[in-house]
Amino acid sequence: MALMASSPSAQEKLKIGLSQPNVEHPYRVSGVEKAKAWAAQHPEVELTIADGRRDSAVQLSSLEDLITRRVNVIVMSPNDSAALAPIADSAKRAKIPLVVFDRKLAVDPDSYAAYIGSDNVEMGRVSARFIAEKLGGKGKVIQIEGTPGASATIDRKRGFEEEIAKYPGMKVVSYVGHYRLHDSVAVMEDAITAHRDLAAVYAHNDSMALGAAQVLSERNIKNIVTVGMDGAKEGCDGVASGALTGSVYYPTMFPEALDLAVKVSKGEAVPKNTVLPTPMITAENRANFCK
Repeated sequence: MALMASSPSAQEKLKIGLSQPNVEHPYRVSGVEKAKAWAAQHPEVELTIADGRRDSAVQLSSLEDLITRRVNVIVMSPNDSAALAPIADSAKRAKIPLVVFDRKLAVDPDSYAAYIGSDNVEMGRVSARFIAEKLGGKGKVIQIEGTPGASATIDRKRGFEEEIAKYPGMKVVSYVGHYRLHDSVAVMEDAITAHRDLAAVYAHNDSMALGAAQVLSERNIKNIVTVGMDGAKEGCDGVASGALTGSVYYPTMFPEALDLAVKVSKGEAVPKNTVLPTPMITAENRANFCK
């Protein structure tokens, strides 16, 4: 269990525990940086950041530790929606409200105070429509999925496959890349060997899309539509370089999730679900999203 805390704080400060499923992925790194920047501007808050290390048992243990520390509110994104579900009961017994972000918990909505994220199903649909348009509704797509069991993986897969099914001339072949570049490189090597007629790659995040693009470049395979998700720095850089055809923008949820946590801690009324927009970033519009 790895816990990273902000500087020592006074007893009267509002204590917020932030639990990330990992803190090394670029998307998570960006979120942590924005959370720390927010905390620096809110001296009345003590922010403790817990690293789940891509392990649901580790994340669950770190969340239990935050409860033991008696934080006032927990902000969390589960490594696995079902495996982390027990924390909802633990937090409820301790009377510590939960703000869930990015990935959902497999619990009744009454078990948490608020959820903030984006519509991952719609992100899959956006990707499917974009790829179908680029290919004229015909071609084979290699789908590289994220971590099995994560709500984002389930939803991004579902939205994509439901939408792509509207195009009879398109076929999807799926592999699992665990949201990691090196895993996507390995599966993409297998994919291009088994499917030399591929026309596009749809990956559940930019790291995996860039891993696929790396393999395509090394094999000198050109004109493959390659789409990732998240639209953080690596996605923006990938679109700028031409390695990625597009990246669906997915907000880090910060500082919005922390602003929600403060309101929840004060007993203020907040929306049960907050959904942030997720447009496709392309070479033509990247300046609007990539700062």
